[in-house]
Amino acid sequence: MYEWLLLAHAIGAAVLFGGHVYLESLAAAAGRATDDAGYMTVMMKASTAAERVMGAASIVTLVFGVWLVFETSYDFEDLFITIGFAAIIIAFAVSMFLMSPRMKEISALVDENGYGDETAMAKMKSVVTLVHVQTLIVAVAFVMMILKPGI
Repeated sequence: MYEWLLLAHAIGAAVLFGGHVYLESLAAAAGRATDDAGYMTVMMKASTAAERVMGAASIVTLVFGVWLVFETSYDFEDLFITIGFAAIIIAFAVSMFLMSPRMKEISALVDENGYGDETAMAKMKSVVTLVHVQTLIVAVAFVMMILKPGI
Protein backbone atom coordinates (compact mmCIF):
# COMPACT_ATOMS: atom_id res chain seq x y z
CA MET A 1 0.00 0.00 0.00
CA TYR A 2 2.88 2.39 0.85
CA GLU A 3 4.23 2.31 -2.70
CA TRP A 4 0.85 3.23 -4.22
CA LEU A 5 0.32 6.07 -1.77
CA LEU A 6 3.82 7.38 -2.41
CA LEU A 7 3.29 7.11 -6.18
CA ALA A 8 0.03 9.10 -6.03
CA HIS A 9 1.64 11.70 -3.77
CA ALA A 10 4.69 12.00 -6.03
CA ILE A 11 2.58 12.29 -9.19
CA GLY A 12 0.48 15.05 -7.60
CA ALA A 13 3.61 16.90 -6.47
CA ALA A 14 5.28 16.48 -9.86
CA VAL A 15 2.23 17.82 -11.68
CA LEU A 16 2.02 20.74 -9.26
CA PHE A 17 5.72 21.60 -9.54
CA GLY A 18 5.79 21.01 -13.29
CA GLY A 19 2.72 23.18 -13.72
CA HIS A 20 4.45 26.00 -11.88
CA VAL A 21 7.56 25.67 -14.01
CA TYR A 22 5.40 25.76 -17.13
CA LEU A 23 3.47 28.82 -15.90
CA GLU A 24 6.76 30.58 -15.21
CA SER A 25 7.95 29.88 -18.76
CA LEU A 26 4.64 31.07 -20.24
CA ALA A 27 4.70 34.24 -18.16
CA ALA A 28 8.30 34.93 -19.17
CA ALA A 29 7.60 34.38 -22.86
CA ALA A 30 4.38 36.39 -22.81
CA GLY A 31 6.05 39.17 -20.82
CA ARG A 32 8.68 39.66 -23.52
CA ALA A 33 5.99 40.28 -26.12
CA THR A 34 5.24 43.87 -27.01
CA ASP A 35 1.57 43.08 -27.54
CA ASP A 36 -0.44 43.64 -24.33
CA ALA A 37 -3.51 41.91 -25.76
CA GLY A 38 -1.39 38.88 -26.67
CA TYR A 39 0.05 38.80 -23.15
CA MET A 40 -3.42 38.94 -21.62
CA THR A 41 -4.74 36.23 -23.95
CA VAL A 42 -1.95 33.83 -23.02
CA MET A 43 -2.17 34.54 -19.30
CA MET A 44 -5.98 34.21 -19.20
CA LYS A 45 -5.80 30.81 -20.91
CA ALA A 46 -2.94 29.73 -18.67
CA SER A 47 -4.93 30.78 -15.61
CA THR A 48 -7.91 28.68 -16.65
CA ALA A 49 -5.73 25.63 -17.24
CA ALA A 50 -3.80 26.16 -14.01
CA GLU A 51 -6.97 26.43 -11.97
CA ARG A 52 -8.17 23.06 -13.24
CA VAL A 53 -4.93 21.11 -13.26
CA MET A 54 -2.99 22.58 -10.37
CA GLY A 55 -5.97 22.77 -8.05
CA ALA A 56 -6.52 19.05 -8.49
CA ALA A 57 -2.79 18.36 -8.15
CA SER A 58 -2.70 20.31 -4.87
CA ILE A 59 -5.55 18.26 -3.45
CA VAL A 60 -4.03 14.94 -4.61
CA THR A 61 -0.66 15.91 -3.14
CA LEU A 62 -2.19 16.93 0.19
CA VAL A 63 -4.55 13.97 0.58
CA PHE A 64 -1.98 11.32 -0.29
CA GLY A 65 0.71 13.08 1.73
CA VAL A 66 -1.45 13.06 4.85
CA TRP A 67 -2.42 9.44 4.18
CA LEU A 68 1.28 8.55 3.92
CA VAL A 69 1.95 10.03 7.34
CA PHE A 70 -0.75 7.82 8.85
CA GLU A 71 0.56 4.72 7.04
CA THR A 72 4.26 5.17 7.88
CA SER A 73 6.52 5.86 10.82
CA TYR A 74 6.74 9.52 9.79
CA ASP A 75 5.08 12.09 12.01
CA PHE A 76 3.59 15.53 11.42
CA GLU A 77 6.38 16.94 13.61
CA ASP A 78 9.05 15.79 11.13
CA LEU A 79 10.57 18.91 9.60
CA PHE A 80 10.08 17.93 5.96
CA ILE A 81 6.43 17.04 6.56
CA THR A 82 5.77 20.26 8.45
CA ILE A 83 7.36 22.30 5.66
CA GLY A 84 5.52 20.37 2.94
CA PHE A 85 2.19 20.59 4.72
CA ALA A 86 2.59 24.31 5.39
CA ALA A 87 3.69 24.96 1.80
CA ILE A 88 0.73 23.20 0.20
CA ILE A 89 -1.71 24.95 2.54
CA ILE A 90 -0.13 28.37 1.90
CA ALA A 91 -0.03 27.84 -1.89
CA PHE A 92 -3.65 26.69 -1.89
CA ALA A 93 -4.71 29.68 0.26
CA VAL A 94 -2.89 32.11 -2.04
CA SER A 95 -4.77 30.61 -4.98
CA MET A 96 -8.17 30.65 -3.33
CA PHE A 97 -8.09 33.96 -1.50
CA LEU A 98 -5.74 36.15 -3.54
CA MET A 99 -5.43 34.87 -7.09
CA SER A 100 -8.94 33.59 -7.75
CA PRO A 101 -10.71 36.84 -6.79
CA ARG A 102 -8.23 38.88 -8.84
CA MET A 103 -8.71 36.61 -11.84
CA LYS A 104 -12.48 37.13 -11.59
CA GLU A 105 -11.93 40.89 -11.59
CA ILE A 106 -9.56 40.60 -14.55
CA SER A 107 -12.02 38.43 -16.45
CA ALA A 108 -14.80 40.97 -15.87
CA LEU A 109 -12.56 43.82 -17.03
CA VAL A 110 -11.55 41.89 -20.15
CA ASP A 111 -15.17 41.03 -20.92
CA GLU A 112 -16.10 44.69 -20.60
CA ASN A 113 -13.10 46.43 -22.18
CA GLY A 114 -11.19 43.79 -24.13
CA TYR A 115 -7.71 42.30 -23.69
CA GLY A 116 -6.01 45.69 -24.00
CA ASP A 117 -7.49 47.07 -20.76
CA GLU A 118 -4.70 48.70 -18.72
CA THR A 119 -6.31 47.98 -15.35
CA ALA A 120 -6.68 44.31 -16.27
CA MET A 121 -3.04 44.26 -17.35
CA ALA A 122 -1.87 45.75 -14.04
CA LYS A 123 -3.96 43.24 -12.07
CA MET A 124 -2.62 40.38 -14.21
CA LYS A 125 0.94 41.44 -13.42
CA SER A 126 0.09 41.29 -9.70
CA VAL A 127 -1.31 37.78 -10.22
CA VAL A 128 1.89 36.76 -12.03
CA THR A 129 3.88 38.06 -9.05
CA LEU A 130 1.78 35.76 -6.83
CA VAL A 131 2.57 32.88 -9.21
CA HIS A 132 6.28 33.60 -8.66
CA VAL A 133 5.76 33.41 -4.91
CA GLN A 134 3.78 30.19 -5.23
CA THR A 135 6.44 28.66 -7.45
CA LEU A 136 9.08 29.40 -4.83
CA ILE A 137 6.93 27.88 -2.07
CA VAL A 138 6.19 24.75 -4.12
CA ALA A 139 9.86 24.39 -5.12
CA VAL A 140 10.99 24.57 -1.49
CA ALA A 141 8.42 21.96 -0.49
CA PHE A 142 9.42 19.73 -3.41
CA VAL A 143 13.09 19.88 -2.41
CA MET A 144 12.26 19.26 1.26
CA MET A 145 10.23 16.17 0.36
CA ILE A 146 13.16 14.79 -1.60
CA LEU A 147 15.95 15.63 0.87
CA LYS A 148 13.91 14.96 4.03
CA PRO A 149 15.94 17.13 6.42
CA GLY A 150 15.82 16.01 10.01
CA ILE A 151 15.54 12.31 9.09
